Amino acid sequence: MHEYYQIKDAVSSLLNADNYKEKTENTEVDYCGSIQTIFVSGEKRVLLGWDGEEGFGYAEVWENGDWRMLPTKVLEDSSANFKVAIEKLCSNIRGYL
Repeated sequence: MHEYYQIKDAVSSLLNADNYKEKTENTEVDYCGSIQTIFVSGEKRVLLGWDGEEGFGYAEVWENGDWRMLPTKVLEDSSANFKVAIEKLCSNIRGYL
């Protein structure tokens, strides 16, 4: 499974519990392997993305009319570090919710 979808599964369950819905999804992976999804709940928004060129997943939150990237990047990795990074990213997102 593509790393993005592993991250999305973890983040989606967190956001769905807080009544976030997928608003947009770029289902076409671009030539670099990048993809994004935006989740919305009222005025709050979370953008989940994968940068295929650089090989990392990330999340951005909508604040004061602009996107702000959260500090944790989930680097392309097949080890336990990948899962730990997903947990840290989910913790960052919880702080926004």
